[in-house]
Amino acid sequence: MKKRAYYAVGLALTALTMTGCATASAGSVEPTATSTADSLTTAEIERAAIPSMEFASAVVPVLESFPDDFAFFYFDSDVQPIIGFTKNAVPAVVDAVAATGQRAHIIEDAGFTDAEYTAAAEQLADGLYATWPRDVPFPMIGARPDLGVGVIGVIIVTEDGTSDVPGSIQKPTRLIDEADVESPFSIEIDDLHVFGPGTAASQIGR
Repeated sequence: MKKRAYYAVGLALTALTMTGCATASAGSVEPTATSTADSLTTAEIERAAIPSMEFASAVVPVLESFPDDFAFFYFDSDVQPIIGFTKNAVPAVVDAVAATGQRAHIIEDAGFTDAEYTAAAEQLADGLYATWPRDVPFPMIGARPDLGVGVIGVIIVTEDGTSDVPGSIQKPTRLIDEADVESPFSIEIDDLHVFGPGTAASQIGR
């Protein structure tokens, strides 16, 4: 089976270490000022993640029990839970959020389900992979509601993990710009992150 460079924003705690981790005070659900992950110790990052993990463990199972209504879930850069619904918010999910004592931002009328979102990202990755140059590292592709509702995000992969080498991101960027997905989804390159070292597409799945 060939492997693809998929990733899921549902793994929100991992994403926080990429963008900076915000700590939450023990007596409040309001996050404090954002700190960069580099300025925090491993123990501090783990302690800061506890409220998010507790929220996710309480709410995600309820969300997943409504597959026709659940569109997406992630934590923003302030570690606030963001929950998207296909149409209207589900009362049982709202009750589960309230039971945690934490606040969450609810987005309604996304126009798609989580399964449809994931399938659109996988279809885009499969389509790109079919014609992707064998000597160009394949990008990371996945649902990225943190970039916008219905956005399928792409992170460029380079051999050295930087965008300083001339041409290292020009070709994959052009190929991604030429790709398309059906509404209500869209494609956006996460220009804040470049990953590396990369694996050439010809080596994936070996």
